[in-house]
Amino acid sequence: MQRGQKKKINQNEIVSSAGRQHPRVFLNLPIEYYVNNHIPRSGHTYNLSPGGVMLNIPERLKIGQPFKLAIFFAMGAKVEAVKVNSQVVWVDETHTNGGYRSGVKFIDLSAADQNKLQKFFEKF
Repeated sequence: MQRGQKKKINQNEIVSSAGRQHPRVFLNLPIEYYVNNHIPRSGHTYNLSPGGVMLNIPERLKIGQPFKLAIFFAMGAKVEAVKVNSQVVWVDETHTNGGYRSGVKFIDLSAADQNKLQKFFEKF
C-alpha cells in the first residue's frame, strides 16, 4: 500500500488499535435509546465492542450524558436485546448520514447481557 492510501476495511472486520481496551467489530445493528426515561428513539451502531459502541443517532447528546440503550441482534432464529445503562464519551459535531456519531461506554452491563454479548462476539 502506498503512502497516503487508506486500507479498505471489510464490514465485519475486527479492529484493534493502540489505546483501546476492547477490539471493535464494524456492525450496523438497530438500537433504541432512552434519554431521561422518555419515549424510545431509534438509531444504529457503527461498531461494537464488549465495553462500548459507536452510534449514529438523530440527536446530539452531551459528553458525559447518561442514558439507557438497547442493542438488537440475531442469535440463531431469535432476536436478542442487550439493555445497558450507558454514558456518552465523545460526539462528532457534524451531522452526517442522518445523525450524529457518538462514542458510548457501557456503565453497568448485567451478567446475563454480558453473556449475550460474549456469545454474539464468538461469531467473529
